Amino acid sequence: MDELDNYPLLLDHLIQSEISENLLLDGKIITCAKFDQKYAKNAENRLEEEFPEHIIGCKALESEKKVISVTSRNTLTIRASSSLEIESKIQCDYFATSICSLIIGESLETCHIFFGSVIGDLIDWKPSEQRKPVMRKGHKGMIFSIVTDSTRLFTISDDRTIRMWSISDRESGPIHTVFGHTARPFAISVDIASKLIYTGGIEQTLFCWKYDDSSITLNQKTPLSIGTIRKISQLDKSTLAITSQNGDLLKINLELGKPELSALKDHVMNFAFIHDRLVILTEECELIVYETYQMDRIVFRCSRMKHMMSSDDSAVVWHQNTLIVITEFSVHRLKLSMNVITTICYQTYVILKTIDGLIQIYNFYEPEHVRCLKRFRPKNPSMLPAVFTLVGDILVFGTTHGELFHTDLTDEPEDSELSLSRRDSYELFGGKEVTCIRPIAKKCPLFMALGKTGIWSTLKCVDGGGIEILNSRSFSASSQMAWPSKFIEWNDELLIAGFYGTSLIIWNSTTGLPVFDVYCGGGHRIWKLNHSTHTTFNFDFIRDSELCRQKIDFSAKQYLISTAHSSPIVAASGSQNYLVTVSLDGHLSIANSQGKPIVTIFVGENLLCTDIFEHGEEEVFVLAGGGKSKLSVIRFNPKELQNHNVFWMRHVARPDEGRVVAVKTCKLRSKIFFIASYSSGVIEVFRCTGKPLESMVTLELDDSLGIGSKMDYDEGKLVVGTSGSYLLNYKLKKTGKIGETKRIKLADRSGVTSVTCSHGITYLGCDSGHVYQENDSEITRIHSHLSTVVGIVASEDRIHSVSLDCAILTGSSPASRQSTIVDMPNAMVKTGEGSLAVVGDQIQIINNL
Repeated sequence: MDELDNYPLLLDHLIQSEISENLLLDGKIITCAKFDQKYAKNAENRLEEEFPEHIIGCKALESEKKVISVTSRNTLTIRASSSLEIESKIQCDYFATSICSLIIGESLETCHIFFGSVIGDLIDWKPSEQRKPVMRKGHKGMIFSIVTDSTRLFTISDDRTIRMWSISDRESGPIHTVFGHTARPFAISVDIASKLIYTGGIEQTLFCWKYDDSSITLNQKTPLSIGTIRKISQLDKSTLAITSQNGDLLKINLELGKPELSALKDHVMNFAFIHDRLVILTEECELIVYETYQMDRIVFRCSRMKHMMSSDDSAVVWHQNTLIVITEFSVHRLKLSMNVITTICYQTYVILKTIDGLIQIYNFYEPEHVRCLKRFRPKNPSMLPAVFTLVGDILVFGTTHGELFHTDLTDEPEDSELSLSRRDSYELFGGKEVTCIRPIAKKCPLFMALGKTGIWSTLKCVDGGGIEILNSRSFSASSQMAWPSKFIEWNDELLIAGFYGTSLIIWNSTTGLPVFDVYCGGGHRIWKLNHSTHTTFNFDFIRDSELCRQKIDFSAKQYLISTAHSSPIVAASGSQNYLVTVSLDGHLSIANSQGKPIVTIFVGENLLCTDIFEHGEEEVFVLAGGGKSKLSVIRFNPKELQNHNVFWMRHVARPDEGRVVAVKTCKLRSKIFFIASYSSGVIEVFRCTGKPLESMVTLELDDSLGIGSKMDYDEGKLVVGTSGSYLLNYKLKKTGKIGETKRIKLADRSGVTSVTCSHGITYLGCDSGHVYQENDSEITRIHSHLSTVVGIVASEDRIHSVSLDCAILTGSSPASRQSTIVDMPNAMVKTGEGSLAVVGDQIQIINNL
């Protein structure tokens, strides 16, 4: 903290100061990704923990030896710079989430903080003077970035505008507003000396603006092939550094106007497994072939190679006009008369395109007699081959433009034919790259083709040399295929592997539905998925220029598709033998503990909550409630339901009390009671008499408590979590009356969204993402999510919770994290022996978590 020289940091949300020279590696600019550990050894003071909210700004106060940080929930945290221990926290009195910030001032007394809100407010806050900030109105969309030139602020927003503000005049609106972007602009930087502003975003274009005291005008636009621009920093008066969403770094000389791509990679650029051998292409353009994955013995080495492509059976490496082909049995070098633009390989075959526009097909089966099987010039000169396969003697290859070509290797004519009409090709691949082609059987004319858009089809090579489309399918509406992709086999099924968000997802090629997912930190451009055991795969990928391996067990999860609901599942309940789900379409589905549907019942529109209770072996109660102010009770004998779909159902309506937001079944001695909580703040107790439900008592909560949003019952104790952040305990009496025994006000002000009781201990989750434990009126935080907690399950020795961030946390902090495959989880319940069910747009059963 004592040595801060003149090297700006190119990160979005880290210390807003400078990095010392002794932390630089050979003069390189350092950029770090989330969870990156590469430069951890250079950090003297380091703190690692899971934060329930995003840190969106930090600043070092050198004179006071402190570090301050601000979060997305507008909280200021003050830490000692020597140990990073928290000294104090100050909460800004502003309700909306913020996504960016700017901190100015060199002491706590002069600290001035600006937040960019998701609703477009620019929040002006001086924490030493006021808790309530000044809200500056102007933007019509979320603010992505804030910068300053010491007297003015510059903000950029989802409304595609740049706005200039005065720092000193806190009550006024923007000084000037300028339009120019046509898509989201994420990054902004200001050059104070030249009075220039640089912005960029989704358009992949660098905008340069000139400003004075009262106006901003567009000066220049420079298109860049770097992807979405996320950060712009000025290194010196003549150089800009731009980072993209895919992790590349671009340096631009402002005087020459020429961008220079500088991707900071450390070691591995590409890799492949050719049976037991590991092939690596390094950053130093060196090709190395190792005998095994352990990299203990090199069997081949070659320098000055820059590009590499691979398949499951072979790899091809090239630079200019030199090719090296690696198969299971040989390594062969070939020199051509022309430089190579691109190559692809499959088994012992290689297709390449040279700078003269020719497509050439080689067979390296006999290295002593390498021969060119075909040579032709495509009608579309921009066409590049992407993938190919052999279907009998027919070679079929797909292009980067979403076209299929085929050629008969036994025919003399040196040409290829367009397999499908341009209309059919566009319907299948949308003009995007063909990512995988796979024959269905060795001597069968059928094959499958997959495109980047997530549509795949079964095709057939017909007599006469043509190709016919048999069928085409797309992934389920809740999923999107991310490039790259491949077909894999498991349990006699053909599966499709690809990435969606931060997960590797496996789809069933017959149904198009997800069957497995695993968190892997995001999609990877270069990866392999190979069998290890019957149920285990090795997932190998490059992360931070290092070759990484992750074990994937396909038997660890089972993903179930619910056909009972036409809208997302909003609530669920589980028991030893059953899983009950309800949705807004009014259907209630009763399934076994592994999610297999038994019966679907239409109960009423807008169902919001449910509960199940097994009363012995011959009687089961199911509750449902929702937006029509109606509580429904279903009772059935398991044998009668399974064999004849016979059940008993009763309803009671309370239109004056609003929606039914929570329900619970309670057993006290031999009596069964049903409890409903309404949106009016009323809790009502019913008794099951076999006739219309009998109301025993109603209890109206104080307005300050909010409504009873979640309930649970444990040995005569009814626990209610309210939207006003209260935890209420009631004692249920045999007469059906309830009396309050405990009332606890939570420090968390965001409202209770989940409650469960186990062995006398209450666990609750809040809208803030925090999970708490209450025992003898003592509240302890267990762990924290990044979003609203929607479900908690307590087992004998562990606590599981799930939130809208699509993650399950298990145990105390630091908790183990496992991502869900459900896009929008709404509940998690325990079913059967040691299994959990997560519900939302689909149902996911997780065993042995």
